[in-house]
Amino acid sequence: MTTAEEPHDGSVEPSTPGAGPGSAAEPGSAAQPGPDTATDDGAVIKDKQVVYHDWESGHYDDKWSISFDERCIDYAAGRFAKAVPDATDLPYGRVLEVGCGTGFFLLNLAQAGIVGEAWCTDISSGMVAEAVANGRRLGIDVHGRVADAEALPFADDSFDLVIGHAIVHHLPDIAAAFAEARRVLKPGGRFVIAGEPTAVGDRIATQFKRAGRVGVKLAAVVLGSQRVVHDPRAVLTPEDRAAADLEWEVDLHCFSPGDLEALARDAGFTEVATVTEELTANWFGWLTRTVEGMVGAERLPERYPWVVYRTWQRLFAFDDHVASRVVPKAAFYNCILTGLAPDGSEPDAERDPSPPGQRRRGTTAGPAGS
Repeated sequence: MTTAEEPHDGSVEPSTPGAGPGSAAEPGSAAQPGPDTATDDGAVIKDKQVVYHDWESGHYDDKWSISFDERCIDYAAGRFAKAVPDATDLPYGRVLEVGCGTGFFLLNLAQAGIVGEAWCTDISSGMVAEAVANGRRLGIDVHGRVADAEALPFADDSFDLVIGHAIVHHLPDIAAAFAEARRVLKPGGRFVIAGEPTAVGDRIATQFKRAGRVGVKLAAVVLGSQRVVHDPRAVLTPEDRAAADLEWEVDLHCFSPGDLEALARDAGFTEVATVTEELTANWFGWLTRTVEGMVGAERLPERYPWVVYRTWQRLFAFDDHVASRVVPKAAFYNCILTGLAPDGSEPDAERDPSPPGQRRRGTTAGPAGS
C-alpha cells in the first residue's frame, strides 16, 4: 500500500496515504456487499486498489471514453446541476476531489466554471499523476496528493466543496471516508458524489453484460472466433495480467439511494438528497461496451461510435423525461448524492439517531421513492 506520497513534476505535495469513473464490474455483481472491509482486510483491499489503479492509470481515459472537451464538460456539469440545481456564487473557492482518478470530474467541472482552486487525492499515485498532467495540458493548476480517503491530509474546514465520481463502491470503510469529507469541509460547504452504481441498477446491468457476451460468443461460433473475438489480454505480460485481473476485486459493494443518504447523515451532513438517472441508456451502454470490449474497436464500422453515442443520448433523454416519472428511482443505474456540512444553525438531531437497519430515509431529490 502507498504510505508516502511521490512527487509528480513538483505538483503533488507530501502527505500521508484514498481510493479512485468506472462502474461496478463483472464477473458477478458488485450489488452484493463486499467483505467486512473496515477490519484488517481493508489494508489488503487497499493494496489491490493501488496495484490495479496504478496499472490502469495510463489507459483509463481510453477505456472509459473520458475526455476534457465539450461532451464531457457538459456531462460533468449536468451531473453537478442535478445535485445542486440552484448553485450560485460560482466558482466554489477551494475544491477537493476524493478518489480523483485521472481528473474527469474535477477538471471538467473546472472548465464549466464550477471549480476554483483545484485539489485532488487518490490512493493511486499513477492516477494522481495523470490528473495533474491532464490539468497541466488544460492550463489548470491541480494540487494532487496521494492519500487515503479515510485519512485526508488536510486541516479541518479546508474546502468549500468536496466531490467524488464513481468512488463509493471502491471504499472499504465508507463511514470513515464520509466523516473525513465532512471534517475537511468548511461550515456550510457542499458535498457531491456522482456516478455511483445503485444495487438494483447494477443487478439489472449485469444481465445486459451477459447478453452481450452471449451474443458475441454465438457470432464467433457462426463466423469463426478469429473473425469475431478480440483478446487484449493476449499481449499482456504475466505481471500486467495479474494487475488487470484485480478489476473484479476492487469493486466492493453497491447501495440503494436510501442507504447512501443514511451514510451521509450518519457522517453529519445535513440537507441530504439523492437523485438517480440512466435506465435504458445504461442497459444500452453496458450492452454495447461489452460487445466493443470483446470484438475490438478496429473491427467495428467507422460510424459505429457516432451512432452509439447518438442512440445513448436519445435513451438518456427518454429516461430523464419519461421513465423517471414512472420507474422507481432505485432501478436507475447512476446515483448522485449531495449534502451540506452544518453551518452551526442546524440542531444535532440532523444526525440520524436510529440504530442500523432502522434509519430513516428522509429527503430524496428523485421522482420516486427508493
